[in-house]
Amino acid sequence: MDFIWENVNSVTIIFGLFIILTIILLKPVNFQYYWFLFNGIWIHLYLDGTVGYWQKNEWLFQKYSELDLRYPLQEPTLMTISAIEFFIMGPLCVWIALRIKYQNNEILTNYLIGITSAIQIMGTIFFVANEWSRNFKDVCQQGCFTYTHSNIFYFWIFFVAANPVWIIVPFYQIITAYKNLQQKLEAKSKKA
Repeated sequence: MDFIWENVNSVTIIFGLFIILTIILLKPVNFQYYWFLFNGIWIHLYLDGTVGYWQKNEWLFQKYSELDLRYPLQEPTLMTISAIEFFIMGPLCVWIALRIKYQNNEILTNYLIGITSAIQIMGTIFFVANEWSRNFKDVCQQGCFTYTHSNIFYFWIFFVAANPVWIIVPFYQIITAYKNLQQKLEAKSKKA
């Protein structure tokens, strides 16, 4: 029981810090701001970096391992993606959120949004393609078309349904950044 309380407590502390940081950095509701802040802190730095790469939260790491056997095996492609998420994507996403909040050099911010979103799409594609090339043996331990509770939860919801989010939303971010860049550069050329 102490083990569960200790891990739930650490997750609660991390989530609480995320909420406090969001409130401190609060700006009128802006999807881009919250997307990059959430992804930077919660997804990239905490879940994929601290839990997936560093394996610091035993309870969550056990859940990651139930979802995908590549985590306990420390499969090289997966570890590379997790390291990129912790060392590059997390800090970039937080930096972009701060740039959106304080409206610093919007042209650079939109370039960063495009580059970071493209890296996110590539990471997701490599994450899924790597498992696809392995015939889904690490995420479908009982076969992909068995409909047990754990297979529906871990494979169909967390692998099949959740991964497209990290392709669709970053693609939307790229389109939005492109349109913003186009407007900013046109406005700049009209002033000149």
